[in-house]
Amino acid sequence: MRKSRSGDKILLIFMSAILLLGTVGLCGFPAPRFSAAENRLLSAFPVFSTEALADGTYTAALDSYAAERVPFRGIGRAVYATGELALWRGEAHGVILCRDGSLCRRLAVNEQIFKQNLSALPRLQKNLGDLPLTTAVAPRRIDVRCEVLPALYNTAREQAVWEQLPAGVVTFLDATEDVQWYRTDHHWTQEGAYFAYVRLSRYLGYTPHPKSDFNVQTLSQSFLGTSAAAAGFLHVNPDTISVFRYTGEESYRVLRDGKPAEFAGLYDTAKLTTSDQYALFLGGNCGLLQIDLGEEDTRPALLVIKDSFANSLFPFLARHYRILAIDPRYCSKIDLAALASACDRALVLCGMQTLTQTPFFQGLLR
Repeated sequence: MRKSRSGDKILLIFMSAILLLGTVGLCGFPAPRFSAAENRLLSAFPVFSTEALADGTYTAALDSYAAERVPFRGIGRAVYATGELALWRGEAHGVILCRDGSLCRRLAVNEQIFKQNLSALPRLQKNLGDLPLTTAVAPRRIDVRCEVLPALYNTAREQAVWEQLPAGVVTFLDATEDVQWYRTDHHWTQEGAYFAYVRLSRYLGYTPHPKSDFNVQTLSQSFLGTSAAAAGFLHVNPDTISVFRYTGEESYRVLRDGKPAEFAGLYDTAKLTTSDQYALFLGGNCGLLQIDLGEEDTRPALLVIKDSFANSLFPFLARHYRILAIDPRYCSKIDLAALASACDRALVLCGMQTLTQTPFFQGLLR
């Protein structure tokens, strides 16, 4: 009996010490706000208000802060991911380890946000006036590479969201070749972007250049994308990043949020030395992006409402249009009507992940 009580005391002291050390570490030495491994900002300490406390958002935000900013977060994530693989669960942090060694992120759907985005599409066309609009939604690897998923994996939830899209929306669900998708990231490769470039020509009216007009150049063999970052697995084979180069691409002028880009042409090769190698394409995301051949460029103008999927597509589209691109996630108070008046047609291009998780069109509608 005494041994049992002694054991209980030791366990109580041990757990109390862990909680105390965790609290002191979280208060004095939280994990950095930016996670380079995950390529995202972690939760900030919430601002207290009686309203937030009453509706529960303050405590929810506090829980998120404690979970994400705990000291030695990276080590903890790696240990957890390794443990999940050791238990033959085949996934960690919502990322599935596929049969071919590649990674696929599960689809997390916020039904309310998804419905809001779908209902915003007709209103968006109204705000654009008579400007012809094409809407396209890009899938993720888990939507198109079903054959590499674990045996008996049920894809019904992933398929259901596509059935809710309005008629006339362009999709790329038949881009099923492995070479068209990064194995550690949710974006398409340049092969996948070229596939989308050819598909969109039917709707935008240009004649796509054949592959023979491009010179494929490999720029990185060490790319670990968003899926690898989210999973936290210790050993993942990196991706290769190749681009389709062509004569004259260095002549394009790129403005990011109204300022000249710090790189020449369409590729920011300095990003290849960072954790966000996908930002090679035009320097990564920004609120307002302009691509043209200078002040004397009189080609038709294309207004693009986009997320990061469009970044690797722009080197192709820039051969046909002056491009004015908006990423609503990084913009606020956008005068969409004014931008539309300076363009000849419009394209919405975003990934299904954005459409189901982010209030994408919120800042555009009036």
